[in-house]
Amino acid sequence: MSEPLTTALANLPELLKKDLDQPLCVCNQVIKLDIIKAIVAGANTLEQVQQQTSASDGNGCCRRQVESLLNHLCERESADAND
Repeated sequence: MSEPLTTALANLPELLKKDLDQPLCVCNQVIKLDIIKAIVAGANTLEQVQQQTSASDGNGCCRRQVESLLNHLCERESADAND
């Protein structure tokens, strides 16, 4: 795993670290770790995550979970940039 990915995972709340190898988006079978990787690589909006992973492109049942990952990971990136 890359250092940015390892750091991102370490900073996530325990609840969001669960089931990393399981589909978060069941419609398109996108695993949670792939969504996290896309965010770490620069996908800062739901639309960018959708474009890169197809997560939340189906019926949208995972949208809130994807947004939660975005909020936690992008918020942390902003805090790190300000340090």
